[in-house]
Amino acid sequence: MASIISSPLPKTPAWIVNSLIGGFVFLACWGISIAYWRSTRSSPGSGEFVAFLFVIPLALTGIAWLGAKLILPRIATSVPEPVPAKAAGAPPAPPTAMPLAVLASALRSPHGASAEELAAAIAGGKARADLDRELIDEDGFPVMTARSSDAGDAALQEEIAAWLAHRGMADLQFSDAQWRALILASAVAGDLALSAIGAFAGIEGALPMLQLVPLLPPDWHAEQRQAAAAWLRHMVERSGWASDALVTPAEVAADPGAPAPSAVFSRLAHDTLQKAQPLAALVVACASHIDQACVDKWAAEGKLFTSSRPQGLIPGEGAAGLVLADLAQAHARQLTDFVVLDPVEEAQHGVSADDMKRVDPNVLEELTKRAIKRRNIDFTDVVMIVADTGHRSSRVLELMVYASVTMPQLDETGDIVCVGVACGSSGAVPFITALALARHYVLERFGPVVCVSNEDAQLRQAALVQQDGAVPG
Repeated sequence: MASIISSPLPKTPAWIVNSLIGGFVFLACWGISIAYWRSTRSSPGSGEFVAFLFVIPLALTGIAWLGAKLILPRIATSVPEPVPAKAAGAPPAPPTAMPLAVLASALRSPHGASAEELAAAIAGGKARADLDRELIDEDGFPVMTARSSDAGDAALQEEIAAWLAHRGMADLQFSDAQWRALILASAVAGDLALSAIGAFAGIEGALPMLQLVPLLPPDWHAEQRQAAAAWLRHMVERSGWASDALVTPAEVAADPGAPAPSAVFSRLAHDTLQKAQPLAALVVACASHIDQACVDKWAAEGKLFTSSRPQGLIPGEGAAGLVLADLAQAHARQLTDFVVLDPVEEAQHGVSADDMKRVDPNVLEELTKRAIKRRNIDFTDVVMIVADTGHRSSRVLELMVYASVTMPQLDETGDIVCVGVACGSSGAVPFITALALARHYVLERFGPVVCVSNEDAQLRQAALVQQDGAVPG
């Protein structure tokens, strides 16, 4: 569960406080003196006038200032700090969080079918949303979208529909957006399966038990989620993974709560520590909002990006996935091209970022401090930031202020990547894509990369991705 980090309100400068106190004392003395002279109908002499209106107020102000400087600090130091009491019946502390090895990644994004292709598009300034050729807003104008050319595979859609019908799931109604998401996820699952076979195949050909974890959009109902998980499992088997060495956690496939990626990583690490078993997992995220029905719904709710609503959402789509293992297994198999993903640090803003009058980078800064504290590195060692940040100015400004304060050595154009601009609004896909890109950049730049999530209104996440050599043994 994410903690809540409340950013402290900015302190009022001391000179303003002192001026207000002094002004209040003078006004009080003047008011009392004038009221006294009026009530007694007496005219003050020059000495009395100076004493009551200037000398006495100055004396009182000086006494208050000396008291604050000399007496209050002694009182404060004499009061013992409270010791927090343990809550009765508090649960035992969970096991120490475990880093994971990221062995491979796969993508199908609007601007690339791999981390390398997407990184090149981002570097060339081409990974951005564009006017859609099919979707229109409530005024009849084209909508800005991040559309993938890989999502409209009619032949694969027919194959999936026939496969589901053969297994008694012909009555399921998928929307256009859901079909597009499932088509993109199918390609990613197949790529990941091939990478997993190459990484996990042992000397005698024995494969470990592989967990397939689909991260599906939260608005998919249980039957759709189960059907999609079954199809993705079929794709992994068809790519060559043995069916008796493959499992899809039932609660993940059916749960409409759609757990966040950080929760999935935490569960995988926790189960590995608890059961003392090797970890092998495929995590596949997919989503699509390229659908006129979705555009109409967002427009009706006032959430759609338009020229008059620049802080609205841009419909996007994509699929992204990772091949994960525990570090012991990665070392035992003598793998060399993997990176280490530390546990994801997360917290909640006290209020929605959409309602803040000014951006608050303090939560991201605190989460990054926690992340790098696990390792013997400093902010200055970080070579890049990869974020799921989209086009909304509040999120972009939050990211840039955070980066300039904590890691001023990074170049704004070359060292900070906003994946959400390339993917549009597409659920968990931008964050998984950011992790996939982080793996690419770590292997390319040979330094630690910080992954950040700030697209959500309140949830903030940060994780450190680095080479295996940087992890103490």
